[in-house]
Amino acid sequence: MYSVIMNKFVRLFSLFFAFIFLLLISSPVQAVQFKSGTNLNLPKGENLDESLFISGEQIIIDSDITGDLFCAGQSITINGSIKGDVLCVVQDIKINGLVDGNVRVAGQTVEVSGTVNRNLNALAQTLTLKKLAAVKGDIFFGVQSVDLSGTAGRDLAGAGETVTVSGSLFRNATVNAANLNISDTARIRGDLDYYTEKDRAASISSQSVVGQVRRHDLVYEDKSAPEKSESLSPMSLLSKVIFGALAFFIIASVLIYFDKSRTEKVINRIQEKPVLSGFIGLAVFVTFPLVFILLIMTLLGIPLAFVTLFVYFVALIVASVYTSIVIGWNFLKLVNKKTPTPFLSALAGTFTLGLIASIPVLGWLIALIAFFTGLGALFTSFLPEKTK
Repeated sequence: MYSVIMNKFVRLFSLFFAFIFLLLISSPVQAVQFKSGTNLNLPKGENLDESLFISGEQIIIDSDITGDLFCAGQSITINGSIKGDVLCVVQDIKINGLVDGNVRVAGQTVEVSGTVNRNLNALAQTLTLKKLAAVKGDIFFGVQSVDLSGTAGRDLAGAGETVTVSGSLFRNATVNAANLNISDTARIRGDLDYYTEKDRAASISSQSVVGQVRRHDLVYEDKSAPEKSESLSPMSLLSKVIFGALAFFIIASVLIYFDKSRTEKVINRIQEKPVLSGFIGLAVFVTFPLVFILLIMTLLGIPLAFVTLFVYFVALIVASVYTSIVIGWNFLKLVNKKTPTPFLSALAGTFTLGLIASIPVLGWLIALIAFFTGLGALFTSFLPEKTK
């Protein structure tokens, strides 16, 4: 069950990252159309020569779309032709038409009756590939129940509580399933690797797999006995600090080199108002989930919500880096009495903060304060300056 949950999480993260990536690489000269409403019906015969962002409760797309389709809603049916990719977060989605690109969906029910010329990525409670459906690329899934009766042109990989295959697969299959059923009508032309609990029995027709069938038993550790706490040796702890500090130093160097003015602005705010920056950072950290939910609830704000979420994740990564630069600057100034360079400050600060963070209890608290201070200063650096 743990593997199933982890696979689902990985698929969800992949879908989210794909959504953000597609948003970022979209050409500014490419036309984009936005549509939202309760019940939307895009009529047959209409051709949208652009990418489409659409959201609503009941959506039926009979039109052809030249670009990509981004959708969010309760129920979506795609009957038309999509030249680009399909990326949707919905409750129920049916794909009856032709999709030239990839399909990446997250929802409760995903049903494919048409043709997908590239890959299908699905995170859902139920995934169904109908008998006449065809996915010419790979199929990746994280679901509770999957029924694949159609055709997959390449590989199949995923995890689910119940996995049933009765269609055709041109290459290999790798699945993690509590209940696996490969029927007599199925045809897997490559190998089948399946992962299941040791006491589970899979139903696999011997004539359905051309290649090898390999079973991998999942054995879980017995957690009944109390675990022994293992403390890190001094060398292991030092190695952990060094590698962590180097990672932060690389991030700091990128910030200093490519966004020097912003970095200096954030550092100055930390130097001038560290306490205020810390409280602002705490407020941003606590209130952002509410802001994200509110944007999702307002259908027009869905694209903005995901862009904002991406920016928020980046801010979480770099927040402590700004504070470490300030720590390094003050430390070197105290020791050498000269104004250190930003890169030297970053190097000294990341190692100093790493060593402090390794102190039990107190170090964790100081690192948390440094994080909130950097986050607050970064947030306020985007606010307009007060004119005197």
